[in-house]
Amino acid sequence: ATCCRTGDELTLPVSINAAMVGMIDHSADYIFALGNGDLPRNDNDWHLVSNSAYEIMLAGTVIQIPGTGQFDRQWTQEQDWITLSEELTAIGADAVELAEAQSTDTEAWRSVGDRLIQNCLNCHQKFKPEIPSDGILRGSTERQSRGISIFGY
Repeated sequence: ATCCRTGDELTLPVSINAAMVGMIDHSADYIFALGNGDLPRNDNDWHLVSNSAYEIMLAGTVIQIPGTGQFDRQWTQEQDWITLSEELTAIGADAVELAEAQSTDTEAWRSVGDRLIQNCLNCHQKFKPEIPSDGILRGSTERQSRGISIFGY
């Protein structure tokens, strides 16, 4: 069994890569959308933003747990990985604070988004340089250029 506890060690039932795609890729789009002025229009929209912020915050801790990926155990033992993961949690915590306050301060959201992008780029450069991490902006940038709200209106 590859999941989830061997003795005192906890492991993910999937690769860290799968956890990151599942938790961060979609959630990051909400952070970027608010930074680009695409603001929530009702409580349900704010709920989506808040959930996304929590997912980013949680992801920083989740990716410190090795999963089924080939390099997961190696990555999670490196200090740079731990530092970048902790930064991701801090970025997510700042997004949670903005979301809970229902902040419409696009500059504050943009700042969080910029930090998130830099964190992703720093991590990908060191640990996965063969994957084009600038793709994290693709969905939100295309939607933004077409004037389509992430909130489905």
